[in-house]
Amino acid sequence: MPVRITHGDMILLGSRDLNWPRDRGTDRAEAFENGTTKYDAQAEFLTARFAMSDFRVTGTEFGPAGLLVIEAANDGDPIHLEVVPDCSGPWIESWRLFDLGDGERHFVYPEAAGR
Repeated sequence: MPVRITHGDMILLGSRDLNWPRDRGTDRAEAFENGTTKYDAQAEFLTARFAMSDFRVTGTEFGPAGLLVIEAANDGDPIHLEVVPDCSGPWIESWRLFDLGDGERHFVYPEAAGR
């Protein structure tokens, strides 16, 4: 499922980054197997950035067709995690969120997949 992390108009990390080696000239399959894709490099960068700051969820948004956006910020501009379902099957789960308060309540997209 497509996912990306954005900051303003810039994509910091995207699910398709898994398709590209960190270093030009490296075989794609080899980079994927060795964990040396562009995705891996960006994930390392973002993990270090998040570890150094106190990011908190500041908002959530549900959009059409299961779009899920989670906003997080520290003292600076927010970043956004965007999850974009890309399957037309009504019984195939794209994402599931759990309510941490009671452990029973959860949200599923599409709704029919949770039954």
